[in-house]
Amino acid sequence: MRRKYRSQAAIVMDMLEAISANPGIAPTRLGQEVNVPYSRLTEYLRLLREKGLIYEGEKGGLYLSEEGFRYLTEMRRFRRIFSSLGLML
Repeated sequence: MRRKYRSQAAIVMDMLEAISANPGIAPTRLGQEVNVPYSRLTEYLRLLREKGLIYEGEKGGLYLSEEGFRYLTEMRRFRRIFSSLGLML
């Protein structure tokens, strides 16, 4: 079966959506939710932490920062715009 390609932006958006819907989600569970191998997931998580979009709670769960919420809101807006043009994000 051929897998559907997802851009890096789409993967990041899926990750932020999953963290938003499941505050405190464990990294391994997040990888399952967004269907990303753990080795790639750690790189995305590193990037999102460096950019200040997510942070780790006291027990290791992942949360969106205020900046992460703003970023996700903008990505949702861009997705609607692209979709209205028949394009995928």
